[in-house]
Order: sequence, then C-alpha cells, then structure tokens
Amino acid sequence: MDGELKVDHAGNLQLSLGLRDYLDYFLSAADQSGLDAAVAAMLADAGGRLQEPALGQFIGLLGDYMDYKRASMALLQQPLSSAQQSTPDGQLAALQRAFEQLAQLRRTHFSSAASEALFGAEEAYGRYTLDNLTLMARTDLSEQDKALAQERLRAQLPEAMRASEERQAQAQTQQVQSAKLWQEGASEEQVRQFLALTYDPPTVERLLSEHRSERAWQQRYAAYQQELASLQGNGLSPADRLAEQQRLRQRLFNAEDRHRVETYDAIAAKQQDSQSPEL
Repeated sequence: MDGELKVDHAGNLQLSLGLRDYLDYFLSAADQSGLDAAVAAMLADAGGRLQEPALGQFIGLLGDYMDYKRASMALLQQPLSSAQQSTPDGQLAALQRAFEQLAQLRRTHFSSAASEALFGAEEAYGRYTLDNLTLMARTDLSEQDKALAQERLRAQLPEAMRASEERQAQAQTQQVQSAKLWQEGASEEQVRQFLALTYDPPTVERLLSEHRSERAWQQRYAAYQQELASLQGNGLSPADRLAEQQRLRQRLFNAEDRHRVETYDAIAAKQQDSQSPEL
C-alpha cells in the first residue's frame, strides 16, 4: 500500500505527502472498481487505523481532496487557444497560467497547512521548472549568466530536491563531456579515466557498456539505411518495397529494437517531406 496514516501525540491527523499518497492509492482504483467502492475501501481501512479526532479529520480531508480532484481535472481539460499552442512563448505562458490556477485551486480547497503538506514539494519543483524554462528562453543573457542564474534557482529548492537536481546537472555535464571525448577520437580507456573522476567503477563500466551497445546499434541502423536506399531504384512497387523494408528490419533488429527503427524511419520520412519542394 502506498502512503501512510499517522497521528501526532495529541491524536490529530498528521498532514504529509505520505497522506496524499494514501488517498491517491485508493482513488486510483476508481477506474476499475468505481468511485463508491474505492472510497468505501479507503474508509474501511482508515477506520481500522485511526481513532478520533484523527478519523473525523481524515474524513473531512477526503471530502476536500475529492472536490479538489474534480475541480483540477476540469481545469486541466480546458483547451489551449491556437495562439498558446503556436509559439514557445505562448506555450510557456500557458504553463505558467495553469500552474498558478492550480496553486490557487489548492488554496481554495485546503487550509494553508494542508496545501503546503500535500502539495508544497510539488509546487516548489514546478516553480523551479517554470523559472528555469523562462531563464533558458531569455536572449539577453550569456550562457555563463544563465548558468549562474540556474545555480541561484537551484539553491531555492528544498534540500532533498536540490541534491537530486545537482546530481542530474552533474550527470548531464558528464554526458556532454563524454560525448565530446568520443567525438574527438578518445579511446575507451581515456573515457574510462575521465568517468572515474566522478563515478564508482561499476557505474563507469555500465556507462561504457551502454556506449558500446549504442554504437553497435547505430552501425546496424546505418547498414539498414544503406540497404534500404538500394531498394529505391530497383523498380519495385511501393507494396513490394515496403515488404522488403519489413524483412530488412526483421533480419537486422530484434523485436525491441524494431520499435526504435520505426520511430527513426518516421522522423526521417517527415524530414524528407518537409524538405521536398512543393509542386
């Protein structure tokens, strides 16, 4: 079971992210068992775990949470205008507006303490993400200025989130630098030494293994493209050419890789169509 139900020393319900997980755990079953059955199961479980006053507080919170879920679904289903969808600035403005509307909705349905306990971490990260997107879209800042501003934004996150973001940023930097080394012709041993500055030996070997697998896949896809190109001028009908393409995929790739091939082929076809001159 996801989440938890806890009470303080006075027997009052403790508000936490774990409590929200508990609510969502039962409500997620509504699609299969129906909302009434999901709520009945939740109340039966909570009734066996909580005494008053915590049980009454839980029931009141459940009602507020269900009202909020209905209102938030209605809000998120509102369509975007064509202007909001057509430009990056419009899309970002729409995201910011939706974020603020959702935050306001929470404060309408919950007390300040409940809103912070149930949604505070989510809102902190959402605000950080939107501020980061806004920062990246600015054209009046140098890359160095943006990096410094990102550090200031990251410093405002809760400690656990900040540590996670720092690890992700470090991993992204390592990935970029590793890719640069490969592009410049560095040997695997040179890349291993570079990765060892940050990662433990098992992680280093896993990253190198992933690179070898990716390189082998790209080589197979390049060979597939060459054979595919040779089919273009051999007089085959479109149906026969498609059948040959399917046989090529089956011969060169396993079932899992074929999904990726289909995606790559679709992207290539779309790019080719966009580059073709209109008649």
